[in-house]
Amino acid sequence: MSRKFWLFIVALLALMLVLEYQMPRRFVWNPTFAHEDRQPFGCYVFDSLLSSEMPHGYTVCRKTLSQLSLEKLPPRSIIILRTGYQGEYVNVDTLLALAARGNRILYADSYFRDELCDTLNIRCKSKNYFLAASFQSSFGHALPSDSLFWVGDSAVYPPSITRIHPQFLNACILDTFPAVPLAKIHNWEDKKFAEEHISKDSPYMKADPSKMKVADVVALSYPIGKGELILVTTPLMLTNYGILNDPVYVHRLLNHLKPLPVIHTEAYMPNINVAESSPFRELLKRPPLRWTLYLVLLGIVLLMGFNARRRQRAIPVEKPPRNYQLDFIRHIGTLQYMKQKKN
Repeated sequence: MSRKFWLFIVALLALMLVLEYQMPRRFVWNPTFAHEDRQPFGCYVFDSLLSSEMPHGYTVCRKTLSQLSLEKLPPRSIIILRTGYQGEYVNVDTLLALAARGNRILYADSYFRDELCDTLNIRCKSKNYFLAASFQSSFGHALPSDSLFWVGDSAVYPPSITRIHPQFLNACILDTFPAVPLAKIHNWEDKKFAEEHISKDSPYMKADPSKMKVADVVALSYPIGKGELILVTTPLMLTNYGILNDPVYVHRLLNHLKPLPVIHTEAYMPNINVAESSPFRELLKRPPLRWTLYLVLLGIVLLMGFNARRRQRAIPVEKPPRNYQLDFIRHIGTLQYMKQKKN
């Protein structure tokens, strides 16, 4: 096989790889919160951010809070990301017990259960629901947005405004005392509802006799014992799409976790782990299986190269015809010799 043929095969494979890499990829708009998921609502960027910025280390596990509470380790920062009613529920007693022992817990969910709200004496109100189909159909157009105001850590950060899609504002928290609000949105509420459910010290502005503009909390810091519980009702802002859209909000939330080693538990995520759905993941984890996969792929490429050449029928090997001229000369010479001998 000529060298030009091999160069053509290599160039063709390289061109196919480049074209495959440049082709637009189809996005999946389902929230997974998987640390290796590069889709819009995965947490690959969130994981990279934590790996590079946490000074005391960062790890990912699938242990529940009950399993973490049994480990005799110093206090840590624990991250829980989830949305909706999928996945395992968070045990409130274990959650508060870990915080009381000095752990800092960032718990982001689209809605907090009544058990947690009653224990902390807060009220959680539903606002919007995230619908993947609706968000996908409107993507690429001028998306509506609300203003999210950062009001916490005034001694460290100045107030800032983050633009957020309305579907990302799943819930808000009312009556936050003694918690410290970190982020708020301004929303129009019915005046009667506001007077009954919102603290008198909450900022509001009268709009008309029936409504008033109130500040609904979407992120707060709740001191519990020696630790801290950070409740966030905008979990989609911690995904790839939310961070790349505006990272300031996420950076300020993560600043509360920096003093301790950080652990991100995926035990409470929705059961839609895209990153672990491929069978090749298990093969690539182990070096022997990884090299076996590489050798199989190399063998397939070589087989394609050898079978790509033109084939033809085998030509049988024929023996050349025997040269009888020397035998003829010998016979003639013998006859001449015999004739002369008789004479």
